Amino acid sequence: MLRQLITGSAAVGLVAAVAGSSLPSAAQDAEVVMFGTGPDRVCNVLMTNEALPVMQKTEDDAVLTNHTYDCPEEQVAQVAVIEPAAPPPEPLPESGRVYFEFDRAELTPDAEATLNDVIADIQGRELGGITVAGHADTAGPEDYNMQLSDRRANNVAAELTRAGIPATIITTEAFGETQLAVSTPDNTPEQANRRATIDFER
Repeated sequence: MLRQLITGSAAVGLVAAVAGSSLPSAAQDAEVVMFGTGPDRVCNVLMTNEALPVMQKTEDDAVLTNHTYDCPEEQVAQVAVIEPAAPPPEPLPESGRVYFEFDRAELTPDAEATLNDVIADIQGRELGGITVAGHADTAGPEDYNMQLSDRRANNVAAELTRAGIPATIITTEAFGETQLAVSTPDNTPEQANRRATIDFER
């Protein structure tokens, strides 16, 4: 009878290989061989030149002659931790645009309705910045139109802060008649150019 002292598929195959053969009389070489895992590991098994384990005959069975000292530490495979992908950022709100009457900086009812839609869209969002840019048409002197576009931008910004948007993230700019939405000759009134635009940043 052959008593199996090692575990694992490799150990079972190894013992089975020598079960039907005569036991080697002596070990010619000693190689570091390890079978099994965890507490069942058997290390430094004496091997013959034929790559068979040296067996020791006892009264009723054969056992492996093995030395379990100097067992090398088992190498534990490092499993990479894959962080879940961050969800894509929420798209920025669309730019807003409100229009003004000729030579006026106050918001019209239509402009207020448009601005309220913008405010409803951005409330609760985490925005890095809001830029309000005022514009004017070419009617009137350039320096006057620059001041007029500045008042328009400031009025829109004031409405945003009244709605609870932090003033610290709002910036105003004035462009006068330098960035026309519709190209016109000088001293030409044009509704599309009397506007304030509202843009957003993360």
